[in-house]
Amino acid sequence: MKKNIYIIATVVLLAAVSFGLYQYFRTPAAAMDLTPAFTGNAESMANEAAGFNIGDVVLVQDTIRSAESKSISLSHGVIVVRDSSDTQTWPTSGYVSVKGFYQGIEIDDFFGDTLIRVGGAFLLEPTDSENLK
Repeated sequence: MKKNIYIIATVVLLAAVSFGLYQYFRTPAAAMDLTPAFTGNAESMANEAAGFNIGDVVLVQDTIRSAESKSISLSHGVIVVRDSSDTQTWPTSGYVSVKGFYQGIEIDDFFGDTLIRVGGAFLLEPTDSENLK
């Protein structure tokens, strides 16, 4: 009888350890899979950014001010860095809709600008500025 109790206790302990390790090492969900805590343009995001928590999912729709290979800059100092798994070709101009994780506010040491960072972003829908109404 004691042998059965030890076997059951061992199985339960192994199951708990396995589940704990799975939760610890699993990859975090992508922004695409989560509901945004904020939806709006770069101006409204800049106004509300102080109330966000690091890691909140945000959906931002605005016109691209400048673009680099892995990031775009929107108005009001919003910088969006693309997720490495997003294989779409991001536009370098026009109106875009992106969804990513809020990463915080920082002050640019050189220019003194306030920057709002969004990382792990996915392109939802690129739109040419001439098609806007």
